[in-house]
Amino acid sequence: MKKLSRKQWIIIAVVILIGGAILRSVTNGGSDAPVDAATLVQEEAPVASIAFDAPLDLGGGVFVTVSAPSRFSPTQFMTNIDQKPKTSNSFEVIIKNGGKTPLDFTTVSLQAASGANVCFDVLGDLDINGAPTESLKAGAEITYKYGVGCQASVGDPLTLTVRIGESTVQVDGKLA
Repeated sequence: MKKLSRKQWIIIAVVILIGGAILRSVTNGGSDAPVDAATLVQEEAPVASIAFDAPLDLGGGVFVTVSAPSRFSPTQFMTNIDQKPKTSNSFEVIIKNGGKTPLDFTTVSLQAASGANVCFDVLGDLDINGAPTESLKAGAEITYKYGVGCQASVGDPLTLTVRIGESTVQVDGKLA
């Protein structure tokens, strides 16, 4: 029988150590993670679809309206202008808080899509600044301008998804 070299003995020892660690882990119930560890599950919220300029009651006294898009030329001072959008559109978002508690704007977001074409925010100039940062008081209403740039042409589909708290609104139309 052939004698094993020092290198072969080291490899055997490492394999035995790793095998022992795996066996110990399995027999001790696995990892030290708690049994009740929460699992992240992303669920799609129900979507209400509306047309541009059509107000929607989200319940709880909150209403949202998105104006029809209008074409604009972004300035060099706006975000994402380096992506050179084929078409840039702006629109007004009107939110009325008829509820009894303030509406936190950290729960408000907007996302744009144009079929398979990429769209992105274009904000920061021409009074197109996006959502405010302060809460909307109960009984108050606010209008703000939002801008998007898309790698799509005039007349291509435009879908805006507005999320306000737990409500999601989809607004469908065409790029101006």
